[in-house]
Amino acid sequence: MSKNYGFLTVLAGLSALAVIAVAAVWRYPNTSDVTAVITAAGTVIGTVVGAFFGVNAASAGRVKAEESRDQATAALVKVATKADEDSDVAKAAMEGVR
Repeated sequence: MSKNYGFLTVLAGLSALAVIAVAAVWRYPNTSDVTAVITAAGTVIGTVVGAFFGVNAASAGRVKAEESRDQATAALVKVATKADEDSDVAKAAMEGVR
């Protein structure tokens, strides 16, 4: 993702939970009913927000791993080009690139 939507995601989740809480207070006279509604909604919203951050963290880790792999491959090619073509170092480096 090019933009960081973390703050907006948390803000939207808290806003939705606040709206649900106000609606539950108006709708249900019993506090145990209000608590049940807020707990159920909070569980679902928390799960969705947590999944959002989990997917973003995994995506960032994948990008970083790919960048590291590309840097290692470039370094390996550099070593292979500097070594003699028939040397063991060049052969091993070229095997690592394939």
